[in-house]
Amino acid sequence: MQIPVVDVFAGPGGLGEGFSAYVAKGRPKHQPFKIAISAEMEANAARTLRLRAFYRQFPLGKAPISYYDYVAGRAAQPWTEKTEQEWLASGAEARQLQLGLAEHDLVLHDRIRKVASSSDPWILIGGPPCQAYSLVGRARNRGVAGYKAEDDHRHFLYKHYLKILRDHRPAAFVMENVKGILSSKVGGELMFPKILDDLRAPGGRGGPRYNVIPLVRDGETDLFDDEDGRKYILRAEELGVPQARHRVVLLGVAEDIKLTHARWMSSSSDEVHLDSVIKGLPRLRSGVTNVDVDDWSSEAREILLHAASLTDDRRVSDELRQQALRVPQTDFGSGGRSMPRTAGCNQVPSHLEAWLIDPRLGHLLNHEVRQHMWMDLVRYGYASAFTLAHKRSPRGASEFPESIHPDHANWTTGKFVDRFKVQRWDAPSSTVTSHLQKDGHYFIHPDPTQLRSISVREAARLQTFPDNYFFEGARGAQFRQVGNAVPPWMANQIADVVYSILGH
Repeated sequence: MQIPVVDVFAGPGGLGEGFSAYVAKGRPKHQPFKIAISAEMEANAARTLRLRAFYRQFPLGKAPISYYDYVAGRAAQPWTEKTEQEWLASGAEARQLQLGLAEHDLVLHDRIRKVASSSDPWILIGGPPCQAYSLVGRARNRGVAGYKAEDDHRHFLYKHYLKILRDHRPAAFVMENVKGILSSKVGGELMFPKILDDLRAPGGRGGPRYNVIPLVRDGETDLFDDEDGRKYILRAEELGVPQARHRVVLLGVAEDIKLTHARWMSSSSDEVHLDSVIKGLPRLRSGVTNVDVDDWSSEAREILLHAASLTDDRRVSDELRQQALRVPQTDFGSGGRSMPRTAGCNQVPSHLEAWLIDPRLGHLLNHEVRQHMWMDLVRYGYASAFTLAHKRSPRGASEFPESIHPDHANWTTGKFVDRFKVQRWDAPSSTVTSHLQKDGHYFIHPDPTQLRSISVREAARLQTFPDNYFFEGARGAQFRQVGNAVPPWMANQIADVVYSILGH
């Protein structure tokens, strides 16, 4: 038996991937979860969802060659006449739907009604959009004249989730959101206690009842202690993900379901570092938006030496000059939709090897970087050399030479000390966010000779998306999808907890 999964606010499918790719412990060929429908409003993410749904129509390792031809850019579509039925099935599964639009709600709820008509358990997963709860989003809202949190519909998108719980009563649910949801207020009142109460009794009197449970249980913590909302925080870097990403994840289980066999997640102090997942990927270099470049190698050396000439920090200057000598003579390009895989592509931590690497995939997908202005590349070179010299990224105006300060109104206020942040080889990355679609300054690659921000595929690796997971749309849309997703490897561990309760 497979447990149906309804995935709403699905993004590109990170949470759904964790569930659909979960393999039951001790049963290596049994995938107990099946996506019944996934709903996402953004067009490019919906296209990504459908493509992945097509991939999942086939047994593990049996996707058709047409899929690989399409993602590598050798075919105009992923299906052939032979696999047209699977393509149609993927369209029924992955839907571009906006919750709250009446005609879209009819489609979604009709499908859920069919799923819920069986006596077998099913689950609801998803993360309502988080802009209203995130600290960055709240700071931005404070700058909007006349802004009132109680008038911002985004605070209440979770009520679409409640309606599904109330009307269709899944056996369990998983709801994910940013850590800022714990401190977000509307009308002076904290939102999180209200959300928690609503999730426990989404139908009010006479409706379903759920125990809302933290997923990580280290020691003898009381699962039903309401005192501390922080117990619902999952820290990705403690769960085998090469990224410091902290998210609130709520597991709701119907009150009449026993937790006797529950297998809780446990955190670990063993971190997965950046170098272990992206250092072996093919080298790339930034393009330059405002200067014509005839010889990239010469230009890169000039940028690094120019940065060296502007700093009084001897250690950074020496590092920059050494890096200038290491710039390869060949122009290795800025990547693209696909490029041939190199031996280094398979250099990943052992626990992620089978998860990330597809032996049938001859190309590296979405390994593409943006262009930057020439002076931004000087800042990138300086910042990455500073990080190598001082074992940390430079912070704010005081640690950049004044001659390379950007022309940003807030640069010297201290509000944006991580504006040009280098990711360290020897640590998990910062939280991958959708802001990558805009400029990439928060995600400077640690190798000074590459003078760039990270690629879409590198961001996907940090999020633990498998290498055969292709992101549709232009590069900016791809960055946004990756940044908004739940790390699939973390989601896979959530799936293990759910299966231990529902399918033991």
